[in-house]
Amino acid sequence: MTGNAAVINDDALSIKSTEGSNPLLAVSKQYKRKFVYQDIVFYWYVNPDYDDEGKINVHILSNDKKFIVAYEIGQASIHKKNPFLVVMGNEFIGYSEKRTGYFRVRTPIWHDAVATPSFVKTIIEWCFSDKKEIVLVNWMGELV
Repeated sequence: MTGNAAVINDDALSIKSTEGSNPLLAVSKQYKRKFVYQDIVFYWYVNPDYDDEGKINVHILSNDKKFIVAYEIGQASIHKKNPFLVVMGNEFIGYSEKRTGYFRVRTPIWHDAVATPSFVKTIIEWCFSDKKEIVLVNWMGELV
């Protein structure tokens, strides 16, 4: 490869633009588990967040990348703190205000010591429920 040319392949996640998802680039399926809910395809994986002291997060994203969330494993079960979810995508049921960047939403207290397919299902079902209360919190889980 010479000059300023860039190669993009199906194994690379796109960089999220400010206007939402890039429909031309698919989600990388390598090292991710597939989950289907209400005919929507999601992928999830567990990964340490090295920017946040190596905390272990479960990341869930829809195939079109409009729905992207991350949840720190063990918030309620291990660390005994009020759990919250980081919303990174443009789509989140029940929250329609204009925003830039990520926001954090308090979640119910779940058995969150281990990331399992049933736990991922619980997160997705809660996120897609229109009956949940949206309580915004800061990066420490404190009310905004």
